Amino acid sequence: MTADEFRAAMDDDKSFQARRRVLVIVSLLLLAFVTSGAQIKEANTFIFKIEFTNYDGLKYLLVFSVLACTVRYYSYSERYHNKLFRFWSSKLLHDYNIYHLDHQTGEPSGLLGRKINIYGDRYDVQNPVYRKAGFFRRSVGLKTINLDGHEAGIVLEEHWDLNEYKGGWRRQDLRKLLLAEARYRFQAWFKYRETLDLSSPYLLALSSLVAFGYSYIKPLLIA
Repeated sequence: MTADEFRAAMDDDKSFQARRRVLVIVSLLLLAFVTSGAQIKEANTFIFKIEFTNYDGLKYLLVFSVLACTVRYYSYSERYHNKLFRFWSSKLLHDYNIYHLDHQTGEPSGLLGRKINIYGDRYDVQNPVYRKAGFFRRSVGLKTINLDGHEAGIVLEEHWDLNEYKGGWRRQDLRKLLLAEARYRFQAWFKYRETLDLSSPYLLALSSLVAFGYSYIKPLLIA
């Protein structure tokens, strides 16, 4: 999938856009109530008119709504986060200092070459895959053809755990890789507008919750 196709898929996904819009609205409402002291006096419906008297209770309701909408939004946006991760991680793996093929041996070299030790020509060394498996847990994979048993000929993906330090791979190497990853993550904020499109609802939700938390503890701090 190209970047243009990715943008079109996001823009055309009505379910995703609906959850994004709801999260932005409830976050803005909570932020407005907390920071400006705005109050809802009443709400008109098609059947009757509702008047609000317990403003503090309404704030707690909005906090719960922000949390619920954030979880709901994440479930719809996760696949786009994964696709965006593949975009910039592909750039990372095309960095000559991180991964390249030795012209003489045809084997992986660069920083990841210290971890990947392969023999034979059954690995697809041209298309490595970078994966995250948790907080600071990373692995790199190469597609390979199984040559043994009844599953011979099936294409598999073999992974190397980058949090496992042995051979030529050291803890310092993982730190260098994570620093390079952070650089490409940062660049993604400017190269792919989808990064901001996906992350801005989270940032807005977090801002509203932080503002609410501060307004809750501020009287305690003054006292």
